[in-house]
Amino acid sequence: MDLVIVKRALGVVSLGLGLAAVAAPRRFARFVGLTSDEETVAAFGAREIAAGAGLLSPVRPGPWLWLRVGGDAMDLITLGKAAGRENPRRGAAMAAAAVVGAIVALDILLAAHAALNRREDEAAAQ
Repeated sequence: MDLVIVKRALGVVSLGLGLAAVAAPRRFARFVGLTSDEETVAAFGAREIAAGAGLLSPVRPGPWLWLRVGGDAMDLITLGKAAGRENPRRGAAMAAAAVVGAIVALDILLAAHAALNRREDEAAAQ
């Protein structure tokens, strides 16, 4: 696996998601079925921007991949709460949770790969 390519791709995706959440938190929340306040969505977006910037910087990607795993867990908890029967956008929240669930699995695999392959993790610091 080429961690340089992985970290750059995930960095760009994180930046894009983060910018969308920070620039238009109400619209972003509605799109994914959240009923959270704008500040919470914007804070999650800022976290994504930080992870993206870290992955695009010339440092080891491993710690930034673990940051993504932690952020994914927070996202899943929030989406799980939004999937309640009282939410009229429950379907969107459930779909977003399914997508984030797949991303969690991928992020865990990538972070574990970086942790187990220290040389490759260090070589990806470009």
